Amino acid sequence: MGPLWTVGLQALQTRLDTPAIPWKALVNALLWGVYVFETYVSWRQYRMYSRTAPPPALAGHVSADDFRKSQRYGRDKMRFSMVSDAVMHVVSLVSVNYNASAHMWGWGGELLRWLRVAPSEQALSAAHMLVTTVCYLPLKLVLEAYRAFVIEARHGFNKQTWGTFGMDHVKQLLLSVVLGAPLVALLVSVIRWAGDAFVVYTVLLVLAVTLFGSVIFPTFIQPLFNTLTPVPEGRLRDRVTALATSLRFPLKHLYVIDGSKRSSHSNAYFYGVVPGGSKHIVLYDTLIEHSTPAEIEAVLAHELGHWSYSHPVKMMAVSYVQIAALLTLFTAFIHNASLYEAFGFRGPPLPVWIGLELFSLVLHPLDALLQFGMHAMTRQMEYAADAFAVRLPRPQGADDGKTYQELLQSSLIKLQVHNLSTMHHDALFSAYHHSHPTLPERLAAIERAAKTD
Repeated sequence: MGPLWTVGLQALQTRLDTPAIPWKALVNALLWGVYVFETYVSWRQYRMYSRTAPPPALAGHVSADDFRKSQRYGRDKMRFSMVSDAVMHVVSLVSVNYNASAHMWGWGGELLRWLRVAPSEQALSAAHMLVTTVCYLPLKLVLEAYRAFVIEARHGFNKQTWGTFGMDHVKQLLLSVVLGAPLVALLVSVIRWAGDAFVVYTVLLVLAVTLFGSVIFPTFIQPLFNTLTPVPEGRLRDRVTALATSLRFPLKHLYVIDGSKRSSHSNAYFYGVVPGGSKHIVLYDTLIEHSTPAEIEAVLAHELGHWSYSHPVKMMAVSYVQIAALLTLFTAFIHNASLYEAFGFRGPPLPVWIGLELFSLVLHPLDALLQFGMHAMTRQMEYAADAFAVRLPRPQGADDGKTYQELLQSSLIKLQVHNLSTMHHDALFSAYHHSHPTLPERLAAIERAAKTD
């Protein structure tokens, strides 16, 4: 970081650290601004569910009954989303105005005393994270249970039992204790140790945690929630293996995951973020149930397009640049006593973990703006992956005479109908919320890619 930039940040820090800035009123205004904007965007999409016919691009592929089911499902999800957003907005306002974070910091200290743990900043930060998680857990459980056992069940998607639902959250809470708390303590330690150079070391820590997570997630964490079994010998395995071999994709394992144990929605993905390292493809059992081997092959051709263009690595790089930029800006807030005092904290020391939490409140609108940019980028990547699949010749052994264009379009339409996905999209809502293009947009782009081949 250059000296002029450093001097500029120090000047900004001095200007911001003043009781003249009404931090709490400012945060309230920012929370209201984002909430009003998001509610307006959701209302624009809600109007789409009053339409009585599918968009022209889907009219020949979707029955009137399936369209009505999709509209009802979308309407129910949007109503629930708007209610849950309003509830969470009220919770945020109450937390801000009654200094909930400061109270939870104190409760974290009580927890450490009960556990007979020395109250270092690292330990207090980890305890604060756990106390916060537990305090918000009841509301989270109510909202998620309603979504699963009312909204999803009403439309035939929920497959989980109350026992599975409960155990999932118990396991998540235990993971917060076993993994989350030590990571919080480690983050605080790195920032305190690095001093003015904490931005570089924090980004390196995030990178190390990401790589570590990519190793332990499929081996230790995912098996806690789902069962992965090798795809059996047969046509599907043969077609996927032939596709991977033709592209020199370093496929190590091909798995099927029991997604139907919780939902009848379908999906497929690959993991393995280390460039040049082995990769694993995972297919949901619901995808296998509702698609032909050739259609799944086309879906995976799209996924391998992401790999061929290094999209995961590029997205990681963009994320780290974003993290570095935000942390650099955080240097102007990390010692801001007036900000801490406005929310019930008086130092020294001023807890780093709390500083990050307060900083995120101040930067809340910026997160909303960044969402537009990140989604625009990922949508372009989706178009590129579709075009990659369309232009790809099928490996030897395909005897149905169909191209990836035909198979990908067929598969996307099937998934749209099976998942009762929304068919009409408001442009602003889609730009803000969707990381993928809408189906009509994808079908049109696939047609264009096929013509320019």
